[in-house]
Amino acid sequence: MVVRTSAARAAGSLGLLALMAGAASAQSITVTRPNLQLADEPVSATLNGTTITNLGLQGVGRLPATTRDFLGDTLGSFSALAVDLASWRRVGDTYTGTLYTLPDRGYNNPDGGIFTDYAGRLNRFRLTFTPEPGASLPQSTASQRQITLTPDGGIVLTEALGRRFSGFDPGTGTLTQLGAILPSAATGPSAGRVSLDAEGLARRLDGSFYVSDEYGANVYYFNANGQLQGVLGVPEALRPRTNGQLNFNSLNPPDTGRRNNQGFEALSLTPDGRSLVTILQSAPLQDSTANQQTRANTRILVYDIAANPVPSAPVREYVLQLPVYRDNGNGQAANRTAAQSEMIALNDTQFLVLARDSNGLGTGNTTPIVFKSVLLVDIAQATNIAGSTFDTTTTPAAPGGVLRPDIRPVQATEVVNLLNPVQLGRFGMNLNTNPATQTTLSEKFEALGLVPVLSERAPNDYFLLVGNDNDFLTRQGSINGQSYDAGINNDSVLLAYLLTLPTYVDPLSLAVMKQTAPTVLQGLGGATLGFAASSTRGVQDHLSALRRGAGGAGAWAGQGWGLWVSGDFVFADQPRNGGLALDRTIAQGTVGLDLPFTGPWRAGIAVGGGGGSLSRPGGFAQEHSAVTVSAYAGYYGSDFYAQGIVGGAPDVGLDRIRRPGAYGLTASGRTDGSAVALDGEVGVPVQADRLRLTPFAGITHLSGRVDGFTETGAAGNNIAYRGLTVLQTTARFGAEAAFSGFGDLIPSIRVAYNLATGPQGSSAAVRLASVQNSLASAVLAVPFLRDDFVTAGAGLQGSLTEQLGWRVDYQAAIGLRSGVAHGVTAGLRYQW
Repeated sequence: MVVRTSAARAAGSLGLLALMAGAASAQSITVTRPNLQLADEPVSATLNGTTITNLGLQGVGRLPATTRDFLGDTLGSFSALAVDLASWRRVGDTYTGTLYTLPDRGYNNPDGGIFTDYAGRLNRFRLTFTPEPGASLPQSTASQRQITLTPDGGIVLTEALGRRFSGFDPGTGTLTQLGAILPSAATGPSAGRVSLDAEGLARRLDGSFYVSDEYGANVYYFNANGQLQGVLGVPEALRPRTNGQLNFNSLNPPDTGRRNNQGFEALSLTPDGRSLVTILQSAPLQDSTANQQTRANTRILVYDIAANPVPSAPVREYVLQLPVYRDNGNGQAANRTAAQSEMIALNDTQFLVLARDSNGLGTGNTTPIVFKSVLLVDIAQATNIAGSTFDTTTTPAAPGGVLRPDIRPVQATEVVNLLNPVQLGRFGMNLNTNPATQTTLSEKFEALGLVPVLSERAPNDYFLLVGNDNDFLTRQGSINGQSYDAGINNDSVLLAYLLTLPTYVDPLSLAVMKQTAPTVLQGLGGATLGFAASSTRGVQDHLSALRRGAGGAGAWAGQGWGLWVSGDFVFADQPRNGGLALDRTIAQGTVGLDLPFTGPWRAGIAVGGGGGSLSRPGGFAQEHSAVTVSAYAGYYGSDFYAQGIVGGAPDVGLDRIRRPGAYGLTASGRTDGSAVALDGEVGVPVQADRLRLTPFAGITHLSGRVDGFTETGAAGNNIAYRGLTVLQTTARFGAEAAFSGFGDLIPSIRVAYNLATGPQGSSAAVRLASVQNSLASAVLAVPFLRDDFVTAGAGLQGSLTEQLGWRVDYQAAIGLRSGVAHGVTAGLRYQW
């Protein structure tokens, strides 16, 4: 169970001498001693008005270093990870989902010239997580039990020609594919295949994905089956060149461009799926010197992928100043850059970025761990250098490692400090490096993921998953059937922190909102229009019966006062809903009074009331009820008539609204609405023996208003609706035939073509209710009367006595592309 404390107090960090990137000055975070956080309580950080609270470590998972993947190779753990959000579910206090992880280039030792013909792949796991925030467990690998990962296959990456990628260093070799020059070993078993050192993973909701690469500083786009579809364009300033030529090797440093093994390490999609963001692991060579602490000025690239998934250049580019630190933590001047290793886009301007030192389990030395933190980065006020001379190799953005004064870097502040010995200790882990143990924090944490807590009380709470890259280090390794001994077992570890993220836009919640909100609004708007129509429909049928009985005898002759009642039942009503595939019912009862006028004039008033329901496959449902009022008047001569009706429903109750939300949750709500109807009709009766044929023309205007409301029950994907106004205007042209000579019985048929002359839709503003970011808002089109439709019906009326008459009418509304609605009305009239 997730436990939240009532306070969110900031705790100090030892050795954090300067944390100035979030302030007006633009300097890197500087750490000279181990950046330890000793508080086991919530810690908050604020940047540009956004406050993020770290509620602490909630659980840890571990896979033994000897684990094999779906191809039988040693599992290379988490250079990047991505949760299939559609699979994420909560049952009680336990969460489950599907996790994809990205290994890099296989077991290697560049210093010794050891590389592996390792096929690029995604590993898939079934993840189960039961948070244990109150844990107090012994120092043991068995204590990291809160997260379990069960191997469940994977995806092999293939290039455009269907061949597998290789982890081999390409040397000076290249090949051209999909219009891009790519790294490829010229000789050896992988000759002619693309060399890949995969580091970043960004998975789209449709299953396709992007992978970033360190050999080329490339970003590749794959379909859901793992086949390469395209390569994004990279600024020349970042491409590795030696003597002016592209050179993708990872052993001999180039003259300009990305540093060896410091390519695009981070990759993320913005929550709306319209932009792809990647970050170079540290500064390009021309923006630094041989001193490692000058590598801080790295680049953030933002690509617009809304229309083209493989754009040729970034549309935005910024400088991120990474933290710098003292490698041995002895308090002397900083001599290293904490290279970034992964990122998550919270929205379109704020990112979480993981920056770290290179100390911990796996290094083989006793140097203390100094810095491993997740930063909040904000690009909103930074200088966009995309397409400038800084994207060439001739103009450095940071000559000698010092950022030019005319470039404003992004702002950053620390939000999650992994170096918390108190919290790690509760889960049986430690920061000891002299000597390191199997439960010492690993050297390379390189993977981030966010999944929602799914708490109605805390809709902005998310679990931050932080995974390590174990570099395939195991005493019992195997790649392509070849065994190896790395001299150490470095397990795969996954940490889970609980964060409150008020500005994070959850991608699945956003997508589901855009997909389902129009359906909800169509239903609500259709209900108000349905009540507007029902306020006139019973009156129309009553007046038609009076016209058919005029000049005759009995209760429908229309003489004197008349009291009438009508029952009205409508099923479906797709034409008015814009073809929405749903079941809707409205049952309405009406009572009216005909007022006596001299000659061919007639008038009256009516009051009705009723309700109904709506349902649609997938979990949509609504209930609706209203009281309607109407007034009518007209001229009814023997050879001409004209009538008008004014009606409406001043208060429409829209209750038990249900919407299928993301993550298997159901959102519910209620609201109110109102409706108005205006209807006019003229006709020319022509009598021919027992047949009365009446051509007619009419117009109907309906308007409805749905009040704004906010859902409950779906945690972070509840929607706030601002309200909806809908209008429909139709003109009708048709004819009615009535037959006499059957005693008191008068059968009739009526056919009309209804021409949509007014608006065919509306728009509404919606947003994820708990999110404090404009990216969580959308203005959505809501279709209603999409096209013309035909109405056809039949009626039968008669008299029980000279004063009491009855009638029954049926009408179908047949949309040309939008389904059929059925309506039945029945009524009695008593005259005196």
